[in-house]
Amino acid sequence: MNAAQQHMLDVYRSAQLGTPAPPAPGTGDVEAYRSFRTWRAFQGVVDERVAARRARRAALLRPLRAVFFRQPAAAAVRPYTAQDTTRRVPDTCGRPAEC
Repeated sequence: MNAAQQHMLDVYRSAQLGTPAPPAPGTGDVEAYRSFRTWRAFQGVVDERVAARRARRAALLRPLRAVFFRQPAAAAVRPYTAQDTTRRVPDTCGRPAEC
């Protein structure tokens, strides 16, 4: 019997007994995950793990940032003129659409 079938059985029993129906399975999961994440973050601050982890991560990523996040050279952009047909984008009907 899976959780949905068990829930349907519990709802039926509660209806027969006149008691309130139990919550559906998974109703409080998101709230439980959030409270656990908040508690872990708090424990990390109390144990000073966050500062040490940030320092380690910064030391590891410093050489990678220089390689992967460098700014590309600026490309030369020529101004658009009305006679310039090379910068036109084709329309869906095949007619050129001007910029």
